[in-house]
Amino acid sequence: MKIVLSVDSEEKIPMSITAASHLSEMPETEEVEVVYLNGGIAAVTQRNRIAPLLKNEKVNVVACGTSMEARTKEELAPGVIYVPASLKEIIKRIQEGYIYLVL
Repeated sequence: MKIVLSVDSEEKIPMSITAASHLSEMPETEEVEVVYLNGGIAAVTQRNRIAPLLKNEKVNVVACGTSMEARTKEELAPGVIYVPASLKEIIKRIQEGYIYLVL
């Protein structure tokens, strides 16, 4: 099972870390992709905050380029994947058979 999880507000960042961690522990889970966009984009520059996800081999952390506005790719925490547009990324993953969850 592969899951793409979108996080669109800063308030949901702690819940996203917990949810992705729990989902990754399920034996049937192959991959969890957490896409941070809109207000949730704050997570991708805070290495210590998202460290549990960055250390998890089953989890990919993705930053939406459209949502980055004043931020640059160089500010991303090491290990965060940059995509130009989160909506395209999410649609691509759904087409690949990922389960789509919204926090």
